[in-house]
Amino acid sequence: MEKEKPSKIIQFFGGKTSYYIIGLIILSALAIYLLNTVSFIFRPIVVIITTVLPPMIFALLLYYLLNPVVNFLSKKGIPRTISIVLTYVVIFGLLFFGGARLVPVIQDQAQDLIKQFPEYVDDFQNAIKNILDATPFAASSDQALSSLDKLTKEALNYLGNNWQDGAKGLGTIFSAVSSTAITLFTGPIIAFFLIQSPHKLYNAIIDLIPPRFRKDSSSLIKIANQQLGAFLKGQVIASLLLGLIYWVVFLLLGLQFATVIALAAGILSIIPYIGSFLAFLPGLFIAFQDSTFMVVKFVIAWFVVQLLHGDLVVPRVMGDKLKIHPITILIVLLVMGDLLGLVGVIFGIPIYSMIKLLVVFTFRKFKQRYNKYFSDEGAYRNTGFSEDDYL
Repeated sequence: MEKEKPSKIIQFFGGKTSYYIIGLIILSALAIYLLNTVSFIFRPIVVIITTVLPPMIFALLLYYLLNPVVNFLSKKGIPRTISIVLTYVVIFGLLFFGGARLVPVIQDQAQDLIKQFPEYVDDFQNAIKNILDATPFAASSDQALSSLDKLTKEALNYLGNNWQDGAKGLGTIFSAVSSTAITLFTGPIIAFFLIQSPHKLYNAIIDLIPPRFRKDSSSLIKIANQQLGAFLKGQVIASLLLGLIYWVVFLLLGLQFATVIALAAGILSIIPYIGSFLAFLPGLFIAFQDSTFMVVKFVIAWFVVQLLHGDLVVPRVMGDKLKIHPITILIVLLVMGDLLGLVGVIFGIPIYSMIKLLVVFTFRKFKQRYNKYFSDEGAYRNTGFSEDDYL
């Protein structure tokens, strides 16, 4: 008697009988239950990861920033180790002497701004009230300002709570690190060896992977490297350029606290869209203290720089490696900010890009397997996975 051939669904999941599917479901449920029961076993692994994560992130940032410089010097005939040392000396020298001059200025301006900022907010509201009093809406101006004041307080409370949550999240990730100095000290050391032998880590990882899976793993690693490099290097360079441009523009405008506002704009621009708006409001309040003409100049200058930065600087610095829609970015920031606080807001985009990479890879493998068993009913297209297909 001829043995009945298993259905395509059972073959799709890798089995020969329906008992295989039942057993697969039972084993999956049992594995989830056991992992949840003995979750304490994985706590040391979590501690190790959270201890290594900060210096590794800092090291990767230095790697993506400095490796092109070292490669350039190496092509000129300078040994790679000496190129790294020269690059480190120049970078840290600039940071030291530049910081010695800028830090006192930033500190003084920041202290004065913090003291005077509540008065600036009140003056801004009074200016808005005076403008409304000269319009047909004067009768409702008090109610509008009361609502604005309420919204402002709620927004400040919300930001305060999120900063607290972000600090907690930051503390969770960095809890195994006794001091930020450890990260600042070990990060450059790790980056030194990464830059010195950039392919050694990659080859070591590939050697650990079974030969059957090395081709796919190699593609995943290369794409992830491009994604992280595009974000970390591009975002830092773009933020530095934005802060520098704003600093020059604000000094030319004669804006008070120009250095602090430019610095805040550069740092906060790491958070797409939202960061720039958070830096815009204090600058607007400060401009109102000067004159209406200063407000007009500040607003025009702010949006012109934002436009030029978004259309000229960012595409050339970051390229189009991430290919994430602006709406998707906003959703990712909201979700990751709620899950991880401040850390999620800052690192939400690269985390999302890595998750997207794995999802795209998994789905294309699913399409390949589907076509193997169900192509007679209609086949998927674009089932391959490579750098050219993904990027």
